[in-house]
Amino acid sequence: MKYTNSKRKILICRMMVATFLISFVAVGVAQEDTGTVTGRVVDPDGKPVAELPIFIAPLDDDGDGYMSPVFLPNEHAQLRRAHTDLEGRFSITDVPSGPVHIGALPYDIDTRLPKDFEEIVEVFTSRDWTELTQDDVDAFVSSNFGMDPEDFEPDVEVLSLRIQGFTLYPRNDYDEIAFGLKPGTHLKDVEVTVQPRMRVRGRVLFKDGTPLANTRTRLYTNTGSSSGGEDVWVDPDGYFILYIDEKNDAAFYTISAEYQNLSVEAEPIRLDPGDRFDGLTLTFDSEPIPAKRSPQKTETDEPAPSPPASESPSRPTSNDVWVVNPENGHRYKRVHCETRDDAIAQATEEKAHLVVINNAEEQAWLEAVFGHKFYWIGLKRVPTTGALSKRTKEWWQWDNGDPITYANWLPNDFFSESLDASDRDYVVMTLTNGKWYAVSPNSVIWRMTKMAILEKPDKLDGQ
Repeated sequence: MKYTNSKRKILICRMMVATFLISFVAVGVAQEDTGTVTGRVVDPDGKPVAELPIFIAPLDDDGDGYMSPVFLPNEHAQLRRAHTDLEGRFSITDVPSGPVHIGALPYDIDTRLPKDFEEIVEVFTSRDWTELTQDDVDAFVSSNFGMDPEDFEPDVEVLSLRIQGFTLYPRNDYDEIAFGLKPGTHLKDVEVTVQPRMRVRGRVLFKDGTPLANTRTRLYTNTGSSSGGEDVWVDPDGYFILYIDEKNDAAFYTISAEYQNLSVEAEPIRLDPGDRFDGLTLTFDSEPIPAKRSPQKTETDEPAPSPPASESPSRPTSNDVWVVNPENGHRYKRVHCETRDDAIAQATEEKAHLVVINNAEEQAWLEAVFGHKFYWIGLKRVPTTGALSKRTKEWWQWDNGDPITYANWLPNDFFSESLDASDRDYVVMTLTNGKWYAVSPNSVIWRMTKMAILEKPDKLDGQ
């Protein structure tokens, strides 16, 4: 099917608005299931970090069974935000149950967001789609979606999260610290440790000293061994901030800028890990030229351009993450698998095992975090003889050797399978309220189960 540019843009808007509507509806429906997280933010020396915007956001199922962080700016409404006070303390309310991650936002995020952000969306979505004109679409996009994900880059990075006596760390520079919450959870005394990010602050000018203002310029970095580029926002006075994530070794950085048909390259600067360099100036050998229409709206700017007609926003992709249960400090992960043996092989590679469920609280947490699907769990039948065979409780054993202290079975005939219950040697957590069901290789449920939950029981402190 072919679309005109106008129809494409309206289609893109519908997709964007749908994201906001889903998040707004979710907030209204889940009020009774939400919780709170309170604590403080400190630097590596334990000093409070004041007036820092932080957030907790859900890790969404991307449709393929993987958890992805929210996609900003389109899913900004899913963030649960707070500012730290002068002592670094914060309180975040309406935190959803399930897998979540914590992060920081730019100090000036409130000045970057369009005014009346949610109100504009609500007004726009109340209109009849058939009455929308191209001017309506352009105005809506420029008011709400002129920002890029880079506009949400914080000035600090999260180093660790202290929660319920366990310290959690990201696996790498790009990973979120994920943990899971049951409905109505209220966590107290959470401690978030952050440090300033490595960055370069500079200014872009024309040769007469006029700043390049209220637009984006393409900045490139080159260290000789690595290079990259990104579009960076330049403020009304021509200043920009370029964050650098490759911070393991000292290096000379060559930074260059491109704008329309202009380009300029600065002299190399040496940066050690953790450095924050101020005072870089990039000067185009040109008289001032009119800026392109600004992607960020200010009171004096022209309306921002809409996204390209042929493209729609795409979510970032990521592998599934380990999610921490604050109640026991164990880590859990959902994986795709062809068979139960495949799941065990993946668990072995991760130095983990198939999940062991020891009580109703752990069962409820797993349901809140991973939802109701068919999952292999680490319960299997063990051969028994003599008097032991009469003790039904002992027929089953967890893969890691833990005793069975809790059970959550469905009836053997729940799925109407004409199979002998004694032939069912392995267990699946099911769609039906997470209850367990024994299966055999001849079972339909066996063939339908293509996911498993892994567990790492080792405590996280000091790792």
